[in-house]
Amino acid sequence: MSLTAAHYASALHQAGCPEQTLRDTADLILGSQPLLDALVSPAVSLHEKQAVLHRLPFADCPPRLMRFYELLAEKGRFALLPDILYEYHLLTLADADQTVCLMRCAQMPSQDILVDIAKAMCKLHGRAGVEMQVIIDPSLLGGFVLEIDGTTYNKSVSGQLHRLARRLQER
Repeated sequence: MSLTAAHYASALHQAGCPEQTLRDTADLILGSQPLLDALVSPAVSLHEKQAVLHRLPFADCPPRLMRFYELLAEKGRFALLPDILYEYHLLTLADADQTVCLMRCAQMPSQDILVDIAKAMCKLHGRAGVEMQVIIDPSLLGGFVLEIDGTTYNKSVSGQLHRLARRLQER
């Protein structure tokens, strides 16, 4: 994620925009590739972009949120919208003493395993809650890699093989 996206998310968060309102309006934009293309395109004038924004079904959204979208158009930063949404979500989770745990694994784990891992990460990291996000990565061969609060836990088969190879080379 970019630092710029984090700054936009932080400013919007401090302005008190509810996450669901942001997500609903952003989904309208992101759900239409022609609309997003027009808002991102340098060939479309700022005036035209603003006119399009004010014709969208969310034109009656909170003024601060509309100003946010106008600012993205003005600065040519609509391409950052997905990253801004993610950063905003992280801020909302942090308000509730929660965080995201990214889990990479070779195959989809059961819901019971996800719940158990989330509970363990809550306890280990002193969090009220953990939102699990799973990415399937067959290159791990088995096991999993967890990333949470800047810490990585590699319990994958490929990770074990790499550690074994490194130990053999050191000897």
